[in-house]
Formats: sequence, C-alpha cells, structure tokens
Amino acid sequence: MSTPALIPTLVVDDDREVAGIHTGFLLAHGAFDVVGVAHTGARALELAEALQPRLVLLDIHLPDMSGIEVLRALRNRPGEPLDVVAITAARELDTVRAAVAGGVLHYLVKPFSATVLNQRLDHYVAYRRELDTHAGDDSPALDQHRIDRLLGSTAGSGPAPRTSGTTPTTTLAPPKGLSAPTLDAVVRDLRGQGRGTSASEVAARLGMARVSARRYLEFLVSRGQARIVPQYGSAGRPEKFYVWTSHAGEE
Repeated sequence: MSTPALIPTLVVDDDREVAGIHTGFLLAHGAFDVVGVAHTGARALELAEALQPRLVLLDIHLPDMSGIEVLRALRNRPGEPLDVVAITAARELDTVRAAVAGGVLHYLVKPFSATVLNQRLDHYVAYRRELDTHAGDDSPALDQHRIDRLLGSTAGSGPAPRTSGTTPTTTLAPPKGLSAPTLDAVVRDLRGQGRGTSASEVAARLGMARVSARRYLEFLVSRGQARIVPQYGSAGRPEKFYVWTSHAGEE
C-alpha cells in the first residue's frame, strides 16, 4: 500500500514567530508539506498562484489587506479551489460571517491548544481522503450518504479517527527528518530544566545545531509536550524559552 502524498500547504500570518509555530505544527503532524510562508496578503496571493497549494492556513489581520480580501481573491482565481482554514485572533461577528460565507473549512480563534489544532488537521486529512476516494470512482455523482459523509469529515466535532499513515497525536513518534534517539535526548534535557531553556542552550548541551534543536522543541510544542514562555533580555527583544508541560505523560 503506497504512502499518501503530503498535502502542500501555505501558511499566512503577519507574525513571523507565529507563522513558524504553525509551520512546526504542520510538519510535526506528518501529513502536510509547507511549501510557502507569507506575511502579507499580497505575498499570499503571489505564492498561491506560484506554488498551487491545496490548503491555506490564513490569518485575518494582515498589514496590507484583510484576510477576508485574500480569501475572496483566492475564491475568484481560476482553477481548482483552495481549501482555507482561518487561524486568527479576530472574533467580530461580521468577520466570522464573512469567513464562513467565503468557504473556510474551519475558523480557529487564537490562542488554542495543540490538541485542538491537531484535531482540525486530522479532520482535514480525512476530508481530503474522502475526496480522493470519490474522485477515483467511475461515477462522478455522489449519493446523499456520500455527500453527508464528505461534509461530516470537515465538521471538526470531536476527535477524528486516525487513518493509516499518520501519527497519533498522543505519541512522540517523530516525523520524517527527526530521529527518535535525538528526540529522546531533547526530551530528557528539557525535563531537567525546571524554568525552561532556549534552543541555543539545548543545542550547546547536546552538541547539535541550534536550528535542529529548535525543530525538535517545536515538535514537542506542537504535540502539547512543551510550551513557549517568552523571556525578555537586556535589549528588550523576547527570546523563546521552552518549558516541559506539567501534564505531559511520562515515558
């Protein structure tokens, strides 16, 4: 049985740190390939045209235009429609209504837990696989049962059943590109730092590159095993400190 292809995804958020965290969530999930990251609406539309993603994680508050305008532009572009999940702090009724009318599959209000986002991603994967299954049938027409099943896979009410080829959200099995032994070492190191630690400090203690240490730490955050606590230095710029969560299960 062949491994399902990764879902090409575009991340759109004006905050570079937040965009990086969302990218970490997607990569840690195991079913997504982040093909681009945009911090403005104009750049999002450029990348959507150039990269042809299947899914867009879209912020509403962007510096040059509203995410709702981006959503409408994506809907009006020729070709296969893109799937959009809104991830935003915007709670206004008119904004939510406009996003729903624009066809977003989910509307997640910041802040949210790793579990909530992973559930939405699980439902989206189930939705894509339902689409692919129906597209492979000889008959293009869907009966009511199939339509209900397809729409139900986007509802996001309760946890979606995992299908083969994806990693359960309750395990620490690393995605492609991360090794289990190194992950275990990062976990042990992080647990030993009561007040938290930076990626640079983990890298120094374990003898690894800072960018690699950060990727493992972001994976733990995406799984709810760690959380980020900003620490402000003398220059006033915050640095990410990672803290092992007290509710995380023991190995």
